[in-house]
Amino acid sequence: MKNSKKAGILAILLLGTATVFAQSRKVESEKGVEKTEGNKVVHVEGIGHALKYTLNGGVVEVEGGDNTLTVKGSAKKITVSGTGNKVYIDKVDKVSMEGGGNIVYYRTSGTKSGKPDVSVTGVGNKVVKQ
Repeated sequence: MKNSKKAGILAILLLGTATVFAQSRKVESEKGVEKTEGNKVVHVEGIGHALKYTLNGGVVEVEGGDNTLTVKGSAKKITVSGTGNKVYIDKVDKVSMEGGGNIVYYRTSGTKSGKPDVSVTGVGNKVVKQ
């Protein structure tokens, strides 16, 4: 009885630890770095990533060039810096961009106007409703 109790407690602890580690990840490759923290933060830096995520009210950060991110769900804020980056998202409230030739495509926004609050620095950056 005592051993089965210990085994049960150990199994619960291991299962809980595995769940925590499954929610966060950091991957480094020749293209750069991709990091997620649960379903709240997506951070991508580097060149030439083509990635898909699910997000629920978190933050998307993209740094570098020619990255393409497809985000299913919503973000409170998207920050893009660099050149030639594209972000496709269902819903976003705020977009901040700097650099050149970056595009954020969105379907809807949680703001009163139905458009995200936008701050753009640079040339050829766009925020486009799909």
